[in-house]
Amino acid sequence: MSLTNWDDYRYFLAVAESGSLSAAARVLGVAQPTVGRRIAQLEERIQARLFDRLNQGYQLTATGRRAVEAAERMQSDAFNIERLVEGADTALAGRVSIATAEGLGTFWLSPLIPALRRAYPALEVEVLVGVSAHDLLRREADIALRVGNPRSDALVGRRIGQIHCGLFASVDYLAARGEPKTPGDLAGHDIIESVREIAELRQARRLRSLSRDTEVAFRCNSILVQLAAVRAGAGILALPLYMARGDSELVRLLTDSFNVSIDLWLLSHRDLRRTARVRAVLDFIIARAGEDPDMKMGRR
Repeated sequence: MSLTNWDDYRYFLAVAESGSLSAAARVLGVAQPTVGRRIAQLEERIQARLFDRLNQGYQLTATGRRAVEAAERMQSDAFNIERLVEGADTALAGRVSIATAEGLGTFWLSPLIPALRRAYPALEVEVLVGVSAHDLLRREADIALRVGNPRSDALVGRRIGQIHCGLFASVDYLAARGEPKTPGDLAGHDIIESVREIAELRQARRLRSLSRDTEVAFRCNSILVQLAAVRAGAGILALPLYMARGDSELVRLLTDSFNVSIDLWLLSHRDLRRTARVRAVLDFIIARAGEDPDMKMGRR
């Protein structure tokens, strides 16, 4: 007996327990001919007679009595599967995977994990860096915290804020080279350039457009390595404000002329949006983004 044929065995058990097609039809909520047809189809498929058709009703054959034991085990397994699935969807427990970028994961999301765990101690949080929206569609992550909205019918999400970016240099760099007061002053400074997978970030493109005639001091495809370089005095870098928050080594530059804002989206697979543990994490992240002054909508 295959689980793919469980529905037929459900009809079979109803007739076996009630003793007639009419009684089984009332239990199943279907028409009596439907029950008779499903029993006949099942007997034809397994090439065995399960019932003797008697005037007083349907009576199990010897084969039918053996089949009842197997079908009851199938029924028990089906109920267990339903309970497991329902429990997983309603329980605030289990693993929730969040896909995000390197900078967001390091400087914004990871500091929230202790508070999330205090709110939901039975959750296991997994942060995946570098997992794309395509991988989210394949269920390799439950949630994606992303810059921009990769539009897809299978994903649901909302804009939860904006990432505001500015220009930064270290205190030591500015002491040695002076502070630029206008975009034109960047020509006398060293720039930290973004390449490869981070080359097209909006803040990187904006800095590139303002510094075409400047000296590129350092090129890198990791925003964390870039941050270490700017803190060490290697040059001027465009950074999300949350990455420089509270860093006494860094000074924000050209606040009036360099303001870049990028929409921040929180996405999940459409099939998971009502799962309790996923919904809890989504709501938690939305609330924290709304409280973050560096993620408010509008210019910073």
